[in-house]
Amino acid sequence: MAKAYGGLLEDSTEGAQATYRALGIGGTSGFSATLGGSRALDGGYDRLGAHGFYWTASESGSATAPFYNFGKGGQALSRHGQGDKRMAASVRCIKE
Repeated sequence: MAKAYGGLLEDSTEGAQATYRALGIGGTSGFSATLGGSRALDGGYDRLGAHGFYWTASESGSATAPFYNFGKGGQALSRHGQGDKRMAASVRCIKE
């Protein structure tokens, strides 16, 4: 889905910013990514309004999984390969 709207930060800064705008709230895609932050290891929540973390459909192992990060500061979308599942990232089901 990210490729269809410009790509990820790993591909190009400009593409990732276009993707961030298209997939964010009010964007052209209808996805409307919310910047819901994540759960901290102490049980609290942080980064609300600054980052939107979304799990991918695959997992790395019993304790980790890849995730996408909508980062408000850089206005870009990036992918990370080893997210700690305890971070309680958001989930969005997408119909192909």
